[in-house]
Amino acid sequence: MSTTSLARVVTGHGIIPRTRWLERLLTMFDVRRTRIDLSRLTDAQLDDIGLTRDAVEQELARAAWDIPAGWRARR
Repeated sequence: MSTTSLARVVTGHGIIPRTRWLERLLTMFDVRRTRIDLSRLTDAQLDDIGLTRDAVEQELARAAWDIPAGWRARR
């Protein structure tokens, strides 16, 4: 399987649809990665997007499965 084919399967854009549990697992990884990315921003960058360091720290403290309600309604 080529890298491109694998990427399409993993992202759910290929011929093999994601199962519900796989979708949830990959969403948890996405949320965790996003939270880590936020923690790496400078205070000035956070200010640009309307966040505070305290808000980011609170977000980092949340469990990986504790995701925003709007993300659960995707699809």
